[in-house]
Amino acid sequence: MKKWILLGILALAAWNYHLNKQAEERGEERGLIKEIVQGVQGAVFKRDPKFRCDGRRFCHEMRSPEEARFFLTNCPETQLDDNANGIPCEEDFPSSTNSDTQN
Repeated sequence: MKKWILLGILALAAWNYHLNKQAEERGEERGLIKEIVQGVQGAVFKRDPKFRCDGRRFCHEMRSPEEARFFLTNCPETQLDDNANGIPCEEDFPSSTNSDTQN
């Protein structure tokens, strides 16, 4: 039984390495472990959350800058921060980026 568990762990590690190498070639930061962690983070909600991960991934699907920030930090596989500066949907919510940088 221990051999099967060890074999499974080694297989997951090899798959994670493979995903990381593919992501590096595309200039992305990604991997199995990161995807699992993001999925768990997205699934853990505060009591009575204002927002929740529901599969939306793009800026045109967001209704507010607060919602976009929530999705960027809590939901996996979003594409909300084109320039990787930590501010989601700058072109869709330009006034929110100005107030963020002035604070």
